[in-house]
Amino acid sequence: MTSPVLAVLWFDTEDFVNPETDDAPLRIANLMEKNGVRVVFKIVGEKLRALKDHKRTDVLEAMSRHDIGYHSNTHSIHPIICEYVGDSTWDEGEKEFEENERAGFEEIKGSFGRELSCYGHPGTSWVPQAYPVLKRWNIPVYLDETSTISPLNERPFWYGNVLNLMCLGSNVLTLDAGVSLRNLPDDWLDKVPGEFKRIYEKLRSEDQVGLISVFCHPTTYVTSEWWERKNFLDGKNPPGMKPAKASLKIKSRSEEDLRNLDSFVKMVKELPDIHFVAASDALEIYKDKADSHHFTIDELRTLCEKSVDEVNYLQVSQEIWVSAAEIYGMVLIALNEFREKGVLPQSLSCPHPLGPTSFPKANFQIASWDLGTFLDACRKEIDRTIDSGYISGTINVGAVNLSPVDFFATCCWTFVEIANDRIPRRVEAKQGNFEVAKMVTDEGAKKDWSYPHYAKGFSAPKQTELARLQTWTLKPATADVSKIRWE
Repeated sequence: MTSPVLAVLWFDTEDFVNPETDDAPLRIANLMEKNGVRVVFKIVGEKLRALKDHKRTDVLEAMSRHDIGYHSNTHSIHPIICEYVGDSTWDEGEKEFEENERAGFEEIKGSFGRELSCYGHPGTSWVPQAYPVLKRWNIPVYLDETSTISPLNERPFWYGNVLNLMCLGSNVLTLDAGVSLRNLPDDWLDKVPGEFKRIYEKLRSEDQVGLISVFCHPTTYVTSEWWERKNFLDGKNPPGMKPAKASLKIKSRSEEDLRNLDSFVKMVKELPDIHFVAASDALEIYKDKADSHHFTIDELRTLCEKSVDEVNYLQVSQEIWVSAAEIYGMVLIALNEFREKGVLPQSLSCPHPLGPTSFPKANFQIASWDLGTFLDACRKEIDRTIDSGYISGTINVGAVNLSPVDFFATCCWTFVEIANDRIPRRVEAKQGNFEVAKMVTDEGAKKDWSYPHYAKGFSAPKQTELARLQTWTLKPATADVSKIRWE
């Protein structure tokens, strides 16, 4: 038995320094259209402005026939995203991201006259505070790579209520034409077909739909050196903000690279059980089935029994996963209805709160309350969560402050008791285990911060801690094979 394999091709269109590279996205867009393949052009605001200054409406028109994504406002100009967010609080970082990135987002959206299909950060500048802004901007997909979040079986996932085509590990490949900050070999495009087939064969032999993420920088088909290398590395901008131009390839080499790209696409199209997808296609294929599911009391009881011991994402059926935040919301709604009506609801819809934005102000302590006092705290917390969209950082129960992890474990125990017709007179605090937080690692963040754009020793550890708080929203995304449009 074999599984279908998807491939998403995304082109980070960012080089605003070298006008000679303007033709590259035009040539690539036309090449892909000729082959019947829709790809994603993630565009930098500064590059769009350069194209307009150069009167390259032909480039914009060609890209418009594909998916259009957002790739930051000014890309490499310091301070870049991780730098200007730094170790700010959640609210401060969210505000900084929106204020710095809005101009580029609005210009790209306005120029193409439609909603943008995805976002991806420049370089390795991933920050968790971007997610609520993306939701407000109706950007439903995050398409890029980061080392800060560990791969979930090298498959797409939900985080921050956004579909992430990211952290795909060994299923990521580049189509850069032998030019990179990572020192690609000059003949890399000759090696790509074999590398792609290796990943494809591995995924095809597995028991679920696989996704190959193929990224490319169109500028590499024109320049013989990385466009940022002389200009924006080590946390510095060029003197006087006058960037140096990159050396260019000879025309015959550029043409050869484009022929190799064309041959690669044709080769992939000949493989059985493979389909090219853009970000907008992926959103339909990986649509969250929890949204339309009515959760029964038995299903929620099973989820709560597991959540008493461990805060993590859990599987309800082959197609449905729920995050810890979604379970948190459902159990609070159920307990509040029991408080008001004396019975649990017959079924529940799935809410989508975000994780806490601040760190708990409480350590676990042994405590107990009468059931009414505890249910009053549940009512107050569900009201706060609905009003703010976030799980609280600290929950007050009587005279005791609980972390959301311990409060969640206690809620789950209480729900299970009530669902089993063992209504407790008193509720004892349960100590939870924030297991899912392990999916965000300090080692991964340090790897991201070691990228050449940053000054030596750059770090922003609070970003990592805030990212852990949002793992409440983490869960795998499941592909619906019936939604794949086969050519």
